[in-house]
Amino acid sequence: MEQRKRPGGDGGLGYYTSWEKSKSNGCIYCGKSATTREHTPSKTFLIEPYPENLPTIPACFACNNGYSEDEKYVACFLDLLKSQVYLDYTQQEQTKLRLLKDEKLNKTLQEQIWMENGKVYFKPDEKRILRILRKLARGHAGFELDYINFDNTEIEVWYEFVFNMSQNDIEEFDDIPVYSLYPEVGSRGMYLIQNLSTGAAYTFAGWIDVQNGQYRYQVSYDNNSNIVVKIVIFEFLYCRVVLE
Repeated sequence: MEQRKRPGGDGGLGYYTSWEKSKSNGCIYCGKSATTREHTPSKTFLIEPYPENLPTIPACFACNNGYSEDEKYVACFLDLLKSQVYLDYTQQEQTKLRLLKDEKLNKTLQEQIWMENGKVYFKPDEKRILRILRKLARGHAGFELDYINFDNTEIEVWYEFVFNMSQNDIEEFDDIPVYSLYPEVGSRGMYLIQNLSTGAAYTFAGWIDVQNGQYRYQVSYDNNSNIVVKIVIFEFLYCRVVLE
């Protein structure tokens, strides 16, 4: 999938955010030379048949492989927990296969998700979840808006499970931001509306549905010009990441 550069942006940023096999690239996660490309989001959160033309960003071999185990953990944790919370939900086949092949992960999840007196209890590995949510957000912000920042301390993450959210919470989260046009806007998920009478221009940040029911995200700006990435995984985990 072709990356759209933001108008007036620094073309040099594409070194870290746009994969081109015939040119040199920099890893979006660590800044080192990139020799591979990575899908954003990772296919770990999708099911076959995978969507065509998934966005890709440059990554070094170490980073491309260094998140794999944590991504698998997060995907399996979410799917297993969802199957325990909603009895009418069928666990994904890829989750069953992953747990069958990985006894250590299976044991870990059995210890982190359990039933007592008909109620579901869970205790996730917070560090692993936050690590992957930051990683996913950086990938989306990089591909959509050429964003790069190698400092994780400037990334604010909030997430919640849908069963802990009210209908009003969900509607507010799903809202499409509208604001005056920023000169950097160039994302596939952003749309410009202009009043021909007054000349006023506004930007709408829509949702990008990577795979129905599996993964969707939205990239926008807040009132402080920070990039905001919203992610919904399995329509079960809602996440908001602010990149300063």
